[in-house]
Amino acid sequence: MKDEMIKLVGKKITFDDGDSIEVMQLKSRSEDPLDILITVHIKQGPGIPRKLVFNSIDFKNNYGHLFEIGEAPTGASQPFDSLDK
Repeated sequence: MKDEMIKLVGKKITFDDGDSIEVMQLKSRSEDPLDILITVHIKQGPGIPRKLVFNSIDFKNNYGHLFEIGEAPTGASQPFDSLDK
């Protein structure tokens, strides 16, 4: 799972209207999906980008379809080993 996430660092998705989301950083304390933190910058309009931090499960649920990564379970209460299947 961590190897899949490391490949995302530096990737940027830009939409037709100029808004974008870029994966800036990945931090990990263990292989537990809740311990993998992903920092993203979201730019909307002419303002300063917002910096958001997600655990890997939340990131996959919210942005996985954009970055073409595997489906995450719908809730953190599900077994974590199901993430890699």
